[in-house]
Amino acid sequence: MIYVVIQFGCIIYLLINAQFSHLNTLSTTLIALSVVIGFMAVINMKPGNLNIVPALKDKHQLVTHGIYHFIRHPMYTSVLLFCSALTLTNAHGVAQLVILILFVDLILKSNVEEKLLTERFSAYQNYRSKTGRFLPFM
Repeated sequence: MIYVVIQFGCIIYLLINAQFSHLNTLSTTLIALSVVIGFMAVINMKPGNLNIVPALKDKHQLVTHGIYHFIRHPMYTSVLLFCSALTLTNAHGVAQLVILILFVDLILKSNVEEKLLTERFSAYQNYRSKTGRFLPFM
């Protein structure tokens, strides 16, 4: 799917062009936070739910505990935090454009996922109204 191609294209661009010698306290903190959130998401996720394309598996289960109690898409939050840290190390204008493209792409990708989840799980709409998409309480 095009969302996955754009997502990985942006991540690869930002990784290749990151200036790791310019890591500072803020970018290092963002990377650490992204690792913690990503790790928590994987731990809380039901086995078999992980999928890089916005599609549900046959035995997909709705996860609303752990980090998912606060954020509906913690893996995307992790990606955005990590890529934001990479962008902070690169003052080139293209990096800022790429992070913006990534953000829009993840919003669109999450919209597709949320439509599928709403169709499959009657409890999803209530869960959605109580949790933030990428950040808690937003």
